[in-house]
Amino acid sequence: MKIQYTLNENDFLEHQLFTASKTERINKQRRKSWIMVTFSFFAFSVLFFNKENKSLIYSFLGFGIISLIFYPIYQRNHYKRHYLNFIKETYKNRFNETATLLFDEDYIETNDLSGETKIKYSALEETNEIKDYYFLKLKTGGSIIIPKSRIDNIEIFKLQLNSISEKYNLKNNVELNWKWK
Repeated sequence: MKIQYTLNENDFLEHQLFTASKTERINKQRRKSWIMVTFSFFAFSVLFFNKENKSLIYSFLGFGIISLIFYPIYQRNHYKRHYLNFIKETYKNRFNETATLLFDEDYIETNDLSGETKIKYSALEETNEIKDYYFLKLKTGGSIIIPKSRIDNIEIFKLQLNSISEKYNLKNNVELNWKWK
């Protein structure tokens, strides 16, 4: 089976956000940041409680409650902007360039701006499916991004991918409701 498609900025962003959401270190860092900011406001509130300064107590309590509720929204947008800037800088020469995937008997042959590569199916670690994409994760840490909307015959592709997954005992992650949070 042969697939040709182009990738844009948003395709790389979705992949980066999906990968980040599945990385425990990043999730811990995000939780820790949220807790530290919120705790700081509440700690200042307690500090001013001892000094009996009611206006500062209520101000810091209010900021603590606001950060408890809204900091995750701010943080989600902050990470998205960070990854978008990273992608614009790192992958700018790969946007809208035609990529070709050829699924052979024992390997996937990729052909894009950087050249040709043959990836043995045994080098795949897992397949991830979300609403609009397939991400084929390699044991080396990289991934192949495949936008569903740019595959002509999605049913044949799914059969091919399932066959490869079964033959090489790949982990299949299907998260059709995944969203960046």
